Amino acid sequence: MRLLAKLVKKMKNKFAIVLFAIFAISALSITACASADPLVSSTSVPSIAVGPISIQQSYTRMDGSIKNWGSDPAMGSIQAQTQTIILNNTYTKQTFASTAIWTNKTAVPATAVPAATTTAATAIPVKENFTYSYYTARLVNGSYAALDFNGNSFFMNGTWNVWNVTISHTVVTDSSGNILSVNNDQNYAALATKAYGELTVASGWTTFSLNITGLEPITGSVYAEITSSKLFNPFALNGDTTVTKTELSSIVRSFGSLPGAASYDQRLDFCQHYKIDICDLATAAANLGQ
Repeated sequence: MRLLAKLVKKMKNKFAIVLFAIFAISALSITACASADPLVSSTSVPSIAVGPISIQQSYTRMDGSIKNWGSDPAMGSIQAQTQTIILNNTYTKQTFASTAIWTNKTAVPATAVPAATTTAATAIPVKENFTYSYYTARLVNGSYAALDFNGNSFFMNGTWNVWNVTISHTVVTDSSGNILSVNNDQNYAALATKAYGELTVASGWTTFSLNITGLEPITGSVYAEITSSKLFNPFALNGDTTVTKTELSSIVRSFGSLPGAASYDQRLDFCQHYKIDICDLATAAANLGQ
């Protein structure tokens, strides 16, 4: 893995990084896909008898901007998606994914935010030491999801893990100001573990509310939603079924970014570990053209 990281840093062309990731799939894709699949929670499906099978599929995705945590202003984003498969009008399988990331306390210093065009090959370490704090909630076990539920456009429930994450960015320099090392340490403090929560989207796909036991409600506005009866690829950002070079190029431009950086895009964090890295690139590359 260290050799892989060194090779990526040495590559000057972003498409070289993409091609390298595809070449490395034989070693990484199985692990990446197994650990990074955003549809991490599903109900079990009983075995069915051999014979003609009728399959119905539907897909729903919601993206929103977090505006408040309880009565306090907050900023962040939330994403939720579910896929429902019905076999022979009898057996139903649902897969779920939802993650939210927000902050209401600290911000990265302006000098510490890299440009959106920063790549792994051109990134310049920020010399300023800083600490950045944010919160994250992830659905770990989905129970049920539905459209047009109790007067709401969308409903999803299940159990959630919630953390307070603190990033400590420390730069070590010599007497001449030359950078000797850069450390980004992330410390996690659990606020809730396997706590029951409900995500509801108001009628008209206008606003949402995430209510997790023991926490103040997380609320905001919906800026994108997709509902379809065809199969979607969760790694395709353009809302269709195919991962293209556009997704890979976007990951390369954001490579190495952490929450709080201008180049960090939650949609590209397929591994859902709050950093755009080789795991996300290999996962998307494994699905290229699929």
